[in-house]
Amino acid sequence: MIVAFDNTFLSLVLRPGSPPASNYETGQPVEYSRERIEALVDSLANTGGRVLIPTPCLTELLSAVPDLERAVSEIDRSPAFQIASFDARCAIELAEVVRKAFDKGDKKSGSKAGWNEVKYDRQIAMIAKVYGAEALYTDDRNQSTFAEEIGLKVLHTWDLELPSDYAQASLDLGKQE
Repeated sequence: MIVAFDNTFLSLVLRPGSPPASNYETGQPVEYSRERIEALVDSLANTGGRVLIPTPCLTELLSAVPDLERAVSEIDRSPAFQIASFDARCAIELAEVVRKAFDKGDKKSGSKAGWNEVKYDRQIAMIAKVYGAEALYTDDRNQSTFAEEIGLKVLHTWDLELPSDYAQASLDLGKQE
């Protein structure tokens, strides 16, 4: 299985102290975000899956980590991670999408983000699509909207299973009369 991570997911795995995302539908913070993502990466690594790291996400991540060399080394060492570039094929496919958006008079495809952020979001999603990702993992609303628009399945930290080490068993004692 091939999936892609955006910077919100990468940061939780590779940047200690990154704040967990909030569910943009409920506004509630997602408990154990980092642990959920680490469990996903472990599962993918154990089954031969890969996590694509689109180069725009890599840039965002590396510009914010405390130790650049360590972050690059961790990515290189992990059998689960693969850096994916915005290449000519991505550019051509994205140009088609952008042209359609311009033709509809909505160059940002309904996004409330600034134009530069929209361009990055589109590049990230197109890299995921061109490289064959089955899903894009992001907690960003605008990124989610665009990725879904081009046919990608989008998953968020709140969609991930809570690792059993952190799950509390609930007891159903029934209704007392």
